[in-house]
Amino acid sequence: MPSKSRGLRTSTGCWTCRKRRVKCDEIRPSCKNCQRVHRECIYVEKPAAPHRPQALSARNPGHSSAATESLSSNCITEPTSDSRPMDGPSSEPVAAVDSWIPFLTGQSELPENGITGDGFFLDDNLFTFEDNLTSSFGPVEWYDLLAEDAISSMQEQPKSNRWNFDITSLSRKQSPRQELFPEPLDDLVSHVDAQAVSISAQLWNSVTKIDLKQDELVFFDYYIDVVAPILDLFDPAKHFANVVPHIALHNVGLLKSLLAVGACHMALERDQNYTNEATRQSQADTPALTSSASSSTQKIAEQFYYETLHYLSQNLLYQSYTSSIEILATGIMISTYEMFATAGTSDHSNWDRHLRGAFWIQRNTETNGESVNGLQRAIWWAWLRQDVWAAFRTGRPALTIHQPKVPMAELTSEELATRIIYIAAKCVQFAATPKQGDIVAYIEAGETLLRMLDAWKRTLPPSFEPIPIASVSQGEPPTSALADDRMVAIWIHPPAHAAAVQTYHFARIVMILNQPSTGGLNTYQTRFKLLRESTATICGIAIAQQSQNLPSAFVSFQAVYAAALCAETKDRQSEVLEILGTVLSISKFPSISILDELADVWSGEN
Repeated sequence: MPSKSRGLRTSTGCWTCRKRRVKCDEIRPSCKNCQRVHRECIYVEKPAAPHRPQALSARNPGHSSAATESLSSNCITEPTSDSRPMDGPSSEPVAAVDSWIPFLTGQSELPENGITGDGFFLDDNLFTFEDNLTSSFGPVEWYDLLAEDAISSMQEQPKSNRWNFDITSLSRKQSPRQELFPEPLDDLVSHVDAQAVSISAQLWNSVTKIDLKQDELVFFDYYIDVVAPILDLFDPAKHFANVVPHIALHNVGLLKSLLAVGACHMALERDQNYTNEATRQSQADTPALTSSASSSTQKIAEQFYYETLHYLSQNLLYQSYTSSIEILATGIMISTYEMFATAGTSDHSNWDRHLRGAFWIQRNTETNGESVNGLQRAIWWAWLRQDVWAAFRTGRPALTIHQPKVPMAELTSEELATRIIYIAAKCVQFAATPKQGDIVAYIEAGETLLRMLDAWKRTLPPSFEPIPIASVSQGEPPTSALADDRMVAIWIHPPAHAAAVQTYHFARIVMILNQPSTGGLNTYQTRFKLLRESTATICGIAIAQQSQNLPSAFVSFQAVYAAALCAETKDRQSEVLEILGTVLSISKFPSISILDELADVWSGEN
């Protein structure tokens, strides 16, 4: 019988009562509450209570292998090829892809609001979002946050760096205006696709296309050629390259934000190019180039950003604008700008706050990964990719509360590639959730996520499998004793599928390090092997020649960084650190200081 003490919450009642947050008398097969309201009464068996795990952000990778001892034997199938006792983890090389060990997928009957056809149900009440889901937060509050940060930043700069921009113009003091052409968002974006762009007739839009100045054309072109492919990696329709620029030519705010993103990333590119050129010139004893072009480009990016905020201050007065596709696209441009701005610092606070603002704009417009309109979906997935990394780095839960309705078996290969981003977000959410609450529900959520990962892996079509590559000629000996244990390049085509596989292994690492359970030596060995497999696969994809491009490097760095937390030897740490450095030289994001932080973690200083 459950405890009758005041304040204690039972975790053995039926699922229906627990979801309704009412006391259950636990009568089987149907409790009195369910009988009274004619609801289906469902009981879910509970596993044994485990030890409390450490959060991923607080875990010392030097002890990550020991932490794997707690893997539940009813979540992972034990290897049967060799069960002899061992003094420590095996040092034998692990196949990067073929030898992964699946989780059991047996499932109990679940509530009707589980994910259709998959039998997965995640209780978002378990996850702690702190003040991120404050119902009063909306586009206006988001803008006020942007303006406050911008004004603070400008006031810290000398007047010579502020251009001719009036800080007071960012103030939002007018009252909302009545509009002549109010339209719901569904009508505004229902016909937006890569071939035909429907521009809404609103006072805050330009009826004719905006003429680009020659200097603006440079950044506009750079955005389309360089930045948009990063955002479009998982989008076969390439909305950020093919659709957003056309919408921007009718909306000043979106256009200025697009130019700000292009200029900001160009400054990162030029900064590295000028540094490399200066090194070459100094070695040749010739006048060296300076980074003045880079700083000037960054200054231009800031000017475009402030002009974006000025446009927002004037047009958030229109209610239709606050629920438009234009503000959705502008929101993701601003968060992308803030993301690039963190490349020179380890401070992610501004970017993190603005991601939360974008989250609320999307909630107000009911934008998610299954929206009918393709551009809305593309914006949501681009935002979620950023939020997963920001949440992982800051130790907070990812912000998505979306529950997919379409089962995995009905997804296309492109939709499968994005579904793993959602699952990874939930895994980061799980890792950041305090364990002091309902530990049974926490374990259930972890097991559900492990089953979701397993189901995703089993659903993949052949296009997610590596293309066979002969690494060593037959009869040719390895170059060193460690050659057999070094990372082997893995080519998966198309690039979105390679990035999806890396994201899967990123999520699996997060879960293995955070899912509490009980187990002995065999379980420890199994978890250790899974971590090594995920590390080998992530790094193998990252070092493949086909991954040496900007869009792939963005995903590679994040996944390799998670894999680095599991590097168990000095040699493996050095190898992973070298891969991270190579990928970072391509991605230009995040700050290079993250490599120093990683070295501190390995040394036990953090």
